[in-house]
Amino acid sequence: MFTEVKDSLPVSGDDYDAQIIREIRACALDLTTSAEIVLPGEISITRTNGEGDTWTIIDNSTVTDDLIITAICIWCNMRIGNPPNYEQLRQAYNSLKGQLRLSSTYTNYSGQLQAEEATNG
Repeated sequence: MFTEVKDSLPVSGDDYDAQIIREIRACALDLTTSAEIVLPGEISITRTNGEGDTWTIIDNSTVTDDLIITAICIWCNMRIGNPPNYEQLRQAYNSLKGQLRLSSTYTNYSGQLQAEEATNG
């Protein structure tokens, strides 16, 4: 996932790697808390310091869903640097987030409703 997101950004080199990882996590948090989307997998990316000034990225993420990765790519493009198309990116992200929120594939609403109905009887 890290490589896919990084490749979508207009940056090169490793200078932004730590920020990319933070923004991936921030987007996942935004999707799961504000939109109550259930991610189809886990996001697990670490950046460790090797010898000298080298860093190693270890990506054990299991999220492979194209829509979720697209949402994360849009978020990172919107939040890293000062993009001239920020408003278009924000609108695209919010639109995709809304579509994910309405899809039973990415939410737990049906299970929550069934549990509430069983509880309220």
